[in-house]
Amino acid sequence: MGAIDPLTEMRSASSGAAPAGTQAVDRAMKILWTIADAGEVTLSSLAHTTGLTPGTTSRIAKALTAAGLIRRNPLTDAYHLGPGAVVLGRAAEQALGLDKALPMLRQLGRQTSESVNLVVRDGGESVVIMRVESPLPLRFTQAVGARFPLYSTASGKALLAFTPDAGSYLDTLPEQLPPVAPGTLATRTQLLRQLDEIRESGFSVDLEENVEGVRCVGAPILDANGVAQAAVVLQAPAIRLRRPRIREVSGLVIDTAREVQHVLPIEPLLGHR
Repeated sequence: MGAIDPLTEMRSASSGAAPAGTQAVDRAMKILWTIADAGEVTLSSLAHTTGLTPGTTSRIAKALTAAGLIRRNPLTDAYHLGPGAVVLGRAAEQALGLDKALPMLRQLGRQTSESVNLVVRDGGESVVIMRVESPLPLRFTQAVGARFPLYSTASGKALLAFTPDAGSYLDTLPEQLPPVAPGTLATRTQLLRQLDEIRESGFSVDLEENVEGVRCVGAPILDANGVAQAAVVLQAPAIRLRRPRIREVSGLVIDTAREVQHVLPIEPLLGHR
């Protein structure tokens, strides 16, 4: 049995039935995840999104504010994550080994002058959990926490190619894939063919398949069983990442993924669903 993705596990815990005595924690997690996804959200929107009553939402928001996990913006009367969440995030980075992985991502960024992402899987999406921005003025800005379909991203395809249960996800896709950008693969058959090629080459590509004008090269971070639990992705404007350069940087991306593999406790912590 594969390891459980902590993002998926936490979200599932916040959406399913909670054991007796944990209802308040379950509701607080719903509110925290909603705020994390939205960036800033009003109390009424929180209640609507979480399905909680306004009174319950208000009481939990006050408790989370007192704990420093969220904070109300007096100008908009909306809530965003607070300094307590930053402290927890920094502690999590150290516990997961992300602080050790960051210098490796930065090194790849210096070698290529392009943006670099560390990505994990959450169900049918790839999620950016760490990012190094390109120093060049022409770049695509992306936030940590950004989510994209697996089938339209270099990260998603790198994860799928080395995931034994990828078939269960692929079975949910129609033969004609919903377009995300002008370059999105047209069919599931094309995607399956690409996954075979990724297993052979060790790297994946996104040729303006997720964002028009943006290309990516990805490589899987494998556990001891050769299963992809995360991915390193180099991201650049299409004008700078033409096909000859893709082959040139692919080796650097693969090397970085292998380096990161040795510092992250991936198997028990950054698994797949």
